[in-house]
Amino acid sequence: MQESWGLYLSILVLFLVAILFLIRYLQKKRYPYQARSLLTKREFKFYKLLQKEAAAREMLICPKVGLKDLMEVTDKKHYMKYFAKISQKHVDFVLCDKEMQVYFALELDDRSHDTEKAKEKDVFKDRAFKAAGIPLKRIREFDEESVQELFEEY
Repeated sequence: MQESWGLYLSILVLFLVAILFLIRYLQKKRYPYQARSLLTKREFKFYKLLQKEAAAREMLICPKVGLKDLMEVTDKKHYMKYFAKISQKHVDFVLCDKEMQVYFALELDDRSHDTEKAKEKDVFKDRAFKAAGIPLKRIREFDEESVQELFEEY
């Protein structure tokens, strides 16, 4: 009888070990990602105001556009140096015509832009857009009137 318990216990231990190995194997095959909203609540609130003004001018709004998609490096000798500076950055919104020609880009700033490091990044972004010939507008506090002002020249 005791031999049977020993056998059952050995089989149970082997079964549990096999389950643990299976779980670890499956976890390695699973990526640790889950979907999230494209825009924060604040960005979405701004987007709704932006949408009204853009629609009145038949403009399209593209959210979260990478700088590398808006500009290219002209210095081929130092291409990677300058590409690295734009490759991981984006702007909050880009306003385009129906043929996807850019009118201007928008940054919705908040208090996270108040740190010295953030200010340096903002200066770089401002200069990069100026060099590329793309207007970059910044807005911090917004309401219907301030959003309308972004479109005054269009």
